[in-house]
Amino acid sequence: MDAPDTTTVKPSLPRSILRSMRPRQWVKNILLLSGLYFPDTGRGGPLLFNPGEVGRALAGFGLFCMLAGSIYLLNDAIDAPKDRLHPKKRFRPVAAGEIDAGLAKIFAAVIGLVALALSFKLSLAFGLCATAYLGMEVAYCLALKDVFLIDTMIISMGFIIRAVSGIIVLRTTEHNVELTPWFVICVMFLSLLLAFCKRRGELESNRKRPESHRKVLQFYTGPLLDVGIGVCAAATILAYAIYAAENDRPWRMIATLPFVIYGVFRYLHLVYAGGEGEAPEEVFLKDTSLLGCVVLWGLALVLVFYPT
Repeated sequence: MDAPDTTTVKPSLPRSILRSMRPRQWVKNILLLSGLYFPDTGRGGPLLFNPGEVGRALAGFGLFCMLAGSIYLLNDAIDAPKDRLHPKKRFRPVAAGEIDAGLAKIFAAVIGLVALALSFKLSLAFGLCATAYLGMEVAYCLALKDVFLIDTMIISMGFIIRAVSGIIVLRTTEHNVELTPWFVICVMFLSLLLAFCKRRGELESNRKRPESHRKVLQFYTGPLLDVGIGVCAAATILAYAIYAAENDRPWRMIATLPFVIYGVFRYLHLVYAGGEGEAPEEVFLKDTSLLGCVVLWGLALVLVFYPT
């Protein structure tokens, strides 16, 4: 009888590149679609059911997925030696030896520059937003991820740029989509909440493996992160409440507030009771209650503007 074949088949390069670009993380770029809910000041209603503008928003979403993917490739190439010491990150394609670190950097540069060029095709303003995002994330990968508090602020800024870009991409000669300051403030505090929860999760899960720690974690403490989480959770709810109250249809918008309150506290429950904070995108995709809340909130927002 022939001996069983114990050789492993090495994944193809395109598949390894795609895995390194972390498609699951692209859920963060859904913020690029938020502009479809905002009123067009020229026509009075949102662009959610305008096929052409939905296409522009989806194009913006796709380009930011490319930009984010290029950053993950660069980050994995830089962090490969440290990732090999981590119980989960060691399976990333670069750390596992599926992709050479130098080749990963080349692919990161090509994908990022192509996405940047296409962003300017959509509009100059959108291209500048994409440039700011890419430049900031490259700086984060190279140095700023090891700077205390700046690391979490950059995570927050990434979400803010996504949210603003979702508005900018829909601003054309035919449409002028309104950008509300309280919406930006709400996104800022929500993203800081996610960032602090992520650092708390990393602090807990890596306590027994100091060699795989992020350098910056030595400056964070549980009490400090708990204070930051509490402040940002309260500020997120308050900012959304003010945003809702200042809307043209305040009572309809305020009716969506319970979804936000539930979503924030459900997430905090998963972080503190389930230890799920290290990977926010996985929490969002795995927890049916949280995912259902977000879907219902999105449907409720449609009813804010329709019927008119």
